[in-house]
Amino acid sequence: MTWHFKGEQIRPTYKYSLNLNSSVLSIYPFQKSDVGKYICVASNQNGQVQHSFELQILNNSAPLIVDRPESKVVNPGQQVTFVCRISGQPPPSVKWYFNGVEISHDDLHIELTQRDNELTIIHATREDEGVYQCIARNALGMTSANATLKVYLPNQHILDESLTNEVLENIVKQAKENVNRAINQSKSSINIGEMSPWEFMKMFKFNVPQDAALTKAREIYEQSLLLVQQYVRDGLKFPINQLPMNFSFESILAVSNIQTIMELSGCVTGPFRNPCTDMCLYSKYRTYDGQCNNMEHQFWGVAQTPFRRNLPPIYENGFNTPVGWNPEKLYFGFRKPNPRLVSMKIISTEEITPHFGYTAMMKQWGQFLAHDIEQTAPGLARQTYMKGAICNKTCENLDPCYNVPMPPEDPRMQGEKKPEISCIEMERSSATCGSGQTGPIYRQLTYREQMNILTAFIDGSGIYGSAEVDALNLRDLFGDHGLLRFDIVSETQKPYLPFERESSMECRRNRSHENPISCFLAGDYRANEQLALLSMHTLWLREHNRIATIFLEINPHWDGETIYQETRKLIGAMLQVITYEHWLPKVLGPDGYAELIGPYKGYDPEVNPTLANSFSAAALRFGHTIVNPILYRLDKNFEPIKEGHIPLHEAFFAPERLLSEGGIDPLLRGLFAMPMKTPKEQQLVNKELTHKLFSRVEESMYDLATINIQRGRDHGLPGVPETWDDLADDVPNNNTRAKLKELYGHPGNIDLWVGLILERRLAGALVGPTIGCILGDQFRRLRTGDRFWYENEGVFTPLQLQQIRKTTLAAVLCNSGDHIHRVQRDVFEYRGDRSIKFYEDCELVPQINLNVWQSCCDKGCASYSAEESIIQSRKRRAHKTHGKHMCNVDDGMKRDGDVWKPDQCTTCECKACYSWIYLLKICHFTGRFLKFCSEYDLTLFQVGQIWCSVEKYCRKLST
Repeated sequence: MTWHFKGEQIRPTYKYSLNLNSSVLSIYPFQKSDVGKYICVASNQNGQVQHSFELQILNNSAPLIVDRPESKVVNPGQQVTFVCRISGQPPPSVKWYFNGVEISHDDLHIELTQRDNELTIIHATREDEGVYQCIARNALGMTSANATLKVYLPNQHILDESLTNEVLENIVKQAKENVNRAINQSKSSINIGEMSPWEFMKMFKFNVPQDAALTKAREIYEQSLLLVQQYVRDGLKFPINQLPMNFSFESILAVSNIQTIMELSGCVTGPFRNPCTDMCLYSKYRTYDGQCNNMEHQFWGVAQTPFRRNLPPIYENGFNTPVGWNPEKLYFGFRKPNPRLVSMKIISTEEITPHFGYTAMMKQWGQFLAHDIEQTAPGLARQTYMKGAICNKTCENLDPCYNVPMPPEDPRMQGEKKPEISCIEMERSSATCGSGQTGPIYRQLTYREQMNILTAFIDGSGIYGSAEVDALNLRDLFGDHGLLRFDIVSETQKPYLPFERESSMECRRNRSHENPISCFLAGDYRANEQLALLSMHTLWLREHNRIATIFLEINPHWDGETIYQETRKLIGAMLQVITYEHWLPKVLGPDGYAELIGPYKGYDPEVNPTLANSFSAAALRFGHTIVNPILYRLDKNFEPIKEGHIPLHEAFFAPERLLSEGGIDPLLRGLFAMPMKTPKEQQLVNKELTHKLFSRVEESMYDLATINIQRGRDHGLPGVPETWDDLADDVPNNNTRAKLKELYGHPGNIDLWVGLILERRLAGALVGPTIGCILGDQFRRLRTGDRFWYENEGVFTPLQLQQIRKTTLAAVLCNSGDHIHRVQRDVFEYRGDRSIKFYEDCELVPQINLNVWQSCCDKGCASYSAEESIIQSRKRRAHKTHGKHMCNVDDGMKRDGDVWKPDQCTTCECKACYSWIYLLKICHFTGRFLKFCSEYDLTLFQVGQIWCSVEKYCRKLST
């Protein structure tokens, strides 16, 4: 490699240096005499190539402010823009400061645009008063300019003087009483009588296991502001008529008043912070709530924290009320349309078209995955805070009720017998006080933000839970084998999920089914929603226990905690492989996946995996467009079972049908052997989800499409298109655009979820360009921003990683189904209505070799003491001596198969080979003592390798 300038070869001197085998030329100092054409020549015995380029000296200049920001005096709630235009070469970087502290791009209350030359405050409040400074820098210098902002209202002093600490204390006290009353009365109504499945679905969310402290504090804060507004309107000579319509009193209160209300309502702290000091543990295993994943940004992706925003929210008052809260308010000159009317005219379809290439497993994996990464904290009550009215008895928009009136065109409004309440009930999602992290501007509370009560990471939290208390409740802590808990088993001795015994919401109260039973318990409380989802949860419980059992066999020195954590870690990796290697490329299409996701490039702690609100409340709900109206159930020969298929509306909260009508196998075969619904522009959401989720006219109805639209407004999601021409590119059908224009009037009014599912699909994809962009950005963040991502260096050994890449959902079905012996290798691909011969024998499906997890001695970070080594050695000797042939009990050794009665009501059998026993009935027991029996006749519990059955009316047994 040689370099040439002005016809001469350049050689190393004090001015020129050649590095990396002469492939890099450095010139210092660069002067006017160095301006000109340079040539680099690469040559070898086969010839040469060359490249030329020009070097010039730029006319550099220090930053100069051309357009300076001007000080402003504005009214509360008004939008404010400061302009700071700069010239300079090279182009200067611009930063904005508020009262001396840098303003972050993460503060969605403030927009920075035009290369940061403009700063816009969307809704000015008195908290925004102060000095704003723009500072421009480049290599030649720095310059700055200041402007002040004053938020002013006539007679403001009247309000400030009247809102004393005593007044605010009384207001917050009343707000607490209102919120607590509504919550308590809503919970007490859960215990009243039987319900239809749709009533059950609505009530079930009030029994969600969540830490309600943060969300309740936010409700108290918002209700306090409403009471302040009422106090001002009723008792003060204050020019309230001069305020803009639908404003929030937060914008006119003094900062000291805001801070007092925050402190009194409890809205000042974030979730508990884990110190993350046990690096032995946290360098190897995830926490349940996601903390300690990112050591730099501890609350990113953590359970019980706010969603992230791709765009600032749109609230009617700039603070918390949804668009359409006042139904008469105009947007772009038009009222927001009734969501039910949009559902009826554009979304709902009676006809469906089976997809030619993908199976119904696409839908089911999407739901299972969504329940692993997202659950918006539901409303805390179904009674209004101010008046105490029940949400299903009023159609007013009163917090937390946000119901949808039924339009006159609704079929239920046209019959002789009309519903008692002419609206669809919906409660607003709970809001949160924040993450506990404060920004540079004192704005701990701005617009309303919803909370994700799950971890954002794909970590199996739908199997294990997102809190330690839930995880422990799901584990079998009687044995030291790392297993998940269960109560009953199938005919092949494989477990079902354990029953939920502590919840007041029992599936047996579902009056639509005969002989209902208790709900099953899983890591996610929604597991019972429908039978196919319940089957998936059951499948992964079994897969955990299968892997844990093998880990115990190959690593007898591992204790139960190690077995559990290693199995949980592997299961999480398997979920990631199935999602990114098999499911997501079909959603985005091969080209879309390559562009939006691409190859893995390693962990980046500066990538925030927290779910975007638009992803959770809109984009991820594309799955509703591929849902079949029927759950197919197929036998071993891939023919319908004798009980037949199940209409979707009959599959909700019906766990008894899982046990009495063939178990999980028929439902799973129906998922991988039958096609999913095609997401077509004229066939979006089937009527099972929009019209048939009720059985009697007098019952409250449930329309999933209507709820999706209303939920998007509740969350303040902005729309996408700005003109009808913009929309025509993505929604080419003229008839559809005409319906949208008739309903919405202006493209800017179109609800985000509606616009997303109407877009033309990308090539080979199930979604359009905008939804693909939102999905691609989020799934890329979930991968890059996860320290425990399975491909991240050090998470697994190279041999383990090699085996993990073999993961397929087909193998899991073969291993943990009951009688699933044939399956296609890619269970998401549909190849048409084929005979059983089309499906491959399970013995030919590639499997993960778990032997690469075998460890002679896994001592973790710290070395074992001599005493611990002796204990481990004894355990191994005991396992070798007795593990496969005998049981060690208090009164001596028992051989495999020995049966004995320790007392008159208990029979025990030594099952040293870990055979599962099939039992139909259940008893309740606590700790290591059986305290009482339920109405059932028989139970089974395990102590080490001893299985004991306890007969009815047995009161106490010491194990």
